[in-house]
Amino acid sequence: MFEKYKEGQVTFLSPPIQKVPTTGMSVFYNPKSELNRDVTISVIQAFLTHYGITNARVCTPLAGTGVRAVRIAKEVDGIKCIVAGDSNPIAVELIKRNSELNEVSEIIEVHHSDANLLLTQHHRRTQRFDVIDIDPFGSPRIFFAAAIGAMKPRSLLCLTATDLPVLVGIRPKACMKRYAATPARTEYGHELAIRLLLGCAIREAASQNIGLEPLLTIYVDHYVRIFCVASKGDEAAWTAISQLGHLFHCDECGSRRLVNTLQSFSPSCPNCNSTRIQRAGPLWANHLGSRDFIDKTLREITHKPLGTKRRLTRLIKCLLEELDGPPTYFDLHKLCDKLEIPIPSFNDVVRILRAKGQFCSRTHFSPYAIRTSASVQVLHQTLLQIIKGEQNHV
Repeated sequence: MFEKYKEGQVTFLSPPIQKVPTTGMSVFYNPKSELNRDVTISVIQAFLTHYGITNARVCTPLAGTGVRAVRIAKEVDGIKCIVAGDSNPIAVELIKRNSELNEVSEIIEVHHSDANLLLTQHHRRTQRFDVIDIDPFGSPRIFFAAAIGAMKPRSLLCLTATDLPVLVGIRPKACMKRYAATPARTEYGHELAIRLLLGCAIREAASQNIGLEPLLTIYVDHYVRIFCVASKGDEAAWTAISQLGHLFHCDECGSRRLVNTLQSFSPSCPNCNSTRIQRAGPLWANHLGSRDFIDKTLREITHKPLGTKRRLTRLIKCLLEELDGPPTYFDLHKLCDKLEIPIPSFNDVVRILRAKGQFCSRTHFSPYAIRTSASVQVLHQTLLQIIKGEQNHV
């Protein structure tokens, strides 16, 4: 019934790998999520080191085969206890067997329990966690309240969302119901997905007098992943909530602007006066990570024997490159389609925009996009300038 697999520094048992996991499967191992687990291992280690936390308590309430919990126990220093839970009895048995197989059963405490119930049972001050990892197949929204209530005053919250059609605006009604937020259909939808997810988590945390701040956020393959530090108290909660806003996107000219929730806004586009405006939010309106923390995570990735090290290193370096840029990015293909011109060299676009004093970088969200402080008009002028120069050169 089970087969043996290897990932990171652990060997574990799992049902045979399915090419396309579905919600109807009782328990499964998804090898495509190895990067998710690799970055999580690195982030947790960086977090514990950065904040000087020892004897850490970790919770994985949706543990599945237990590979994530076992890897944390085996590959992260400073772990005292991991509470791993699942509502599926087959998964519970697998977690126990995999813990014994890797000789970490003294660290991993296995529970046959619903995730929300397990988290709620650890709301007492002495039972809370330093790290909570919510990695569902779908939306993490239903676990926010219970997870935040089980966090220590200074702790790490890890969230995965795979319900991208909801967050990128394909299913706007579902987004309103699930996240109490309005999405938008744009070329930078995956960044909006992260910002909407953060906005929802921050609002829930603030209602429990906790502030959340993103340390590292990524979009990979079929999911978005966010890592936030939680801080207890009125000031931390208000600081986080005051950094929420709404994004306004003009469908006519493609310009966009982020407006703080506490500010007033104009219903028309300040660039072209169009009223064809999409509004998204409330969402996180500040930087999507901490440079100092991402640097520490990159060092952990460099030192650890990770299966996705090469890809993950490129991803984190790109995060650092784009981190100080403005919100949202521009798809070069879409810009050139609008201008009816061929697509110029990516490097030429970056070089000329930087020469004009604009911020410009790649973005990990798309290989065909740039993050830049340049306005839509400046972008159009630059692209036309490059194409004209190439034609004159020929």
